[in-house]
Amino acid sequence: MRIKVFTLFPDMLRPMLSQSILGRAIKNGLLEVDLINIRDYTLDRHRSTDDYPFGGGAGMVMAAQPIVDAIEANTRDFHGRRVYLSPRGRTLNQKIVEELAKEGELVLLCGHYEGVDQRALDSVIDEELSIGDYVLTGGELGALVVIDAVARLAPGVLGSDESSEDESFTTGLLEYPQYTRPADFRGQQVPEVLLGGNHADIVAWRREQSLQITLTRRPELLESAPLTDDDRAMLERLKTAAALKIPGERLDLKQADQFPKKWFNAFVPEDRRKEAKKQCFSGRRHVGHLWRAFTMGYIPATEGENAKDLWLQSDDEAALLYLPQEQLLYRVPMGADRPGCVLLTNEALTRAYMRTPDGREFYAEVSER
Repeated sequence: MRIKVFTLFPDMLRPMLSQSILGRAIKNGLLEVDLINIRDYTLDRHRSTDDYPFGGGAGMVMAAQPIVDAIEANTRDFHGRRVYLSPRGRTLNQKIVEELAKEGELVLLCGHYEGVDQRALDSVIDEELSIGDYVLTGGELGALVVIDAVARLAPGVLGSDESSEDESFTTGLLEYPQYTRPADFRGQQVPEVLLGGNHADIVAWRREQSLQITLTRRPELLESAPLTDDDRAMLERLKTAAALKIPGERLDLKQADQFPKKWFNAFVPEDRRKEAKKQCFSGRRHVGHLWRAFTMGYIPATEGENAKDLWLQSDDEAALLYLPQEQLLYRVPMGADRPGCVLLTNEALTRAYMRTPDGREFYAEVSER
């Protein structure tokens, strides 16, 4: 990738281009950035590059002659796109960055003052790009943003192709959270799924996190993101969770999906599990009939008004709250509850309370394991 930057202030760009990933890429020949000083192409002895605007108005306008001469003198064998950084241009996004990265060569023109003589743009510029809906003192910062975004897509610049393929906007979604050592920092733990080594679980967790963050922060991106049927189903569950506002911590959807099986193994006697699962799951993906394990007598349990009292007689500070119909799992304070069908257990899965859709209450307890 070769980039030519036309600017009045090349020294503004040099420090950034000599550091970190960009500096290494330039040093290793993976990226070439030429800084051309427009002032070197002026024709008057004062090296003037601007003048008052025709028609009046505040400020000065960059003149056409130095810009056109500078670009023409440095692009005789040029076969790429010529871009002017301007607040009135297309707003830069990852799709446009990917377009630019395929060019091989780029010209970036940095404006200043009140803008650039339109005749220069008509003569030597292909398009205008904006990096956001705000105005800067000049185009140099915009040029650095374009260089950084485009360069990281060039082969070898990041050292790993996965780094540029699996991150915010490249997938159409915002990126999932990242963690490194130590696993415990001031009491803040790395999510357990990332420490377990199960690649499929990690992929599922990261996808859920990307969908959750995008839904919360940039929901409009979901309208054009390439979503699978599984993504859409996951989004519906996440939207349901957002609407419920349960006090406590929502556990990830993978844990929620695994919870019914763990619960069955803990509370339903082994000789009755096969029959109970048939009644409660009915071969359907939607797990909405767990209460049948109680109502049909598959779990030895106490039913009635004192079931809730038995559940609350504990020193446990937290409980797991499972919503069978919504397929959501939470870690909540011990006394937390909500209307409707709920299943509450302690984290050791030795005590359980359930309220069925018709309001019946059950309490079950098994020996400590």
